[in-house]
Amino acid sequence: MDATAICVRDLMRTDVVTTEETASLVEVARKMRDLDVSSLVVERKNERDALGMITRKDVVEALVSAEGGESALLAGDVMTKPALSVSPDVSIALCMQMMRMVGVRRMPVVDGNRLVGILSNTDVFRHWVAALD
Repeated sequence: MDATAICVRDLMRTDVVTTEETASLVEVARKMRDLDVSSLVVERKNERDALGMITRKDVVEALVSAEGGESALLAGDVMTKPALSVSPDVSIALCMQMMRMVGVRRMPVVDGNRLVGILSNTDVFRHWVAALD
């Protein structure tokens, strides 16, 4: 597989699951469980705002350390913001290099200012394994 010849748009998923900063951590956890996803993109408050990202790891760490106050925690309290994002036209090779450099396993895909997808290392792995068959 030539990762420089494949673009993010070729492997990204367009069924991005999102939430708002004001969603409770309990709501976020249930949404992740019910939709069987390990992260949610946190929507912008307005056009000039940045996207955020909240992962299952963020939720677990926050809930474990909440000491009974988990019902007061919001997505905005524990998300990563701004979330590193990538253009759909970037090569998979460059995208994976960026992900390695900053230590993330998934990135929102943004075309201009519009969220158009999400790419995870699992998406790349599945493509690579399928190419071996």
